[in-house]
Amino acid sequence: MKNGWKNTAGGLLALAAVLTAALLVFRGHWQEIRESLESVPLCGALALAALAAGYQLLESGVCASLVRVRLPGFSFRQAVEVTFLGVFGNVATFAVGSMPMQSLLLHKYGLSFGHGVGLLTVDYIFHKTSILLYATVMLLFQGTWLREACPDLSRYLLLGYGVCTAIVAALVLLCTWGRLEHLAVKLIGLLPETGKWPQRKEAWRTNLEALYTQSQHVLKDRARCGRILALNAMKLLSLYTAAWLSIWLLGAETPDFWQAQLLAALMLLISSALPNVAGVGPTEFAFLMLFARFMPYAQASAAMLLYRTATYFFPFAVSIAAALWVQRRQFSGFA
Repeated sequence: MKNGWKNTAGGLLALAAVLTAALLVFRGHWQEIRESLESVPLCGALALAALAAGYQLLESGVCASLVRVRLPGFSFRQAVEVTFLGVFGNVATFAVGSMPMQSLLLHKYGLSFGHGVGLLTVDYIFHKTSILLYATVMLLFQGTWLREACPDLSRYLLLGYGVCTAIVAALVLLCTWGRLEHLAVKLIGLLPETGKWPQRKEAWRTNLEALYTQSQHVLKDRARCGRILALNAMKLLSLYTAAWLSIWLLGAETPDFWQAQLLAALMLLISSALPNVAGVGPTEFAFLMLFARFMPYAQASAAMLLYRTATYFFPFAVSIAAALWVQRRQFSGFA
């Protein structure tokens, strides 16, 4: 936990640098953007916050369903704490400290570190798989409209699909194919035996074995897998509806609800394939690249700022309070 807090300042400075760059990009349209944002009613902003909160609560439901494989008494409140600690770690530590912080909290609740890392990785696999499935379903129903409206998007879609599919396929094979898991363990054994390498190798071996074990427990329970996929679909619906609502609140007539669902699904697919700093950069780029085709650039920029405030900055603000609460209640005795 302490290492995560030590990295907070660096993460926030990097985030501030990215936001400064974004403001410089928008400077020619800032007056129009400000006027658009000022037109948003309070009830609209609260609705966006509710959608963002719904996303995190549904993610907490996924977390609870997975952890209960090992800890049947794991409560939804505890899952909410783990989820928001992950949000905090993702921003404040460049995502490096997110899983260690979450696995440490799960350990306080009675789950071993290896099992915690394994279940969090399975959660990540379900999340990535759901992004692919949702985007695919949207394309099946609206692919013709997209090809006619944006014929030049194919290269970005191929990038997003290629990277996400490769990540999901590699992790799924690692979780389900025993020979690949044994091969990965053997390759780890070939690494150097000097310095900190022995500790790293042991941690990696433990995490790989835990990932394989936990994934077998989860994947054998088809009803649980169905619930997790359903929760992830609802979670993404909430997130993508926030993108549509951000546009609607600014008075834009296009795209309509389902078109916005498709564009938002492709936005997340594309942004998932690009490197980022503390979760910032690719999403903003993909949002403007897709939605600015259907409305003035200043209006699209205002919608993007509104969307990211609701789905990124608002959860992060809540996660700071949650992280402080968890630290005080669970880790106050840690040296």
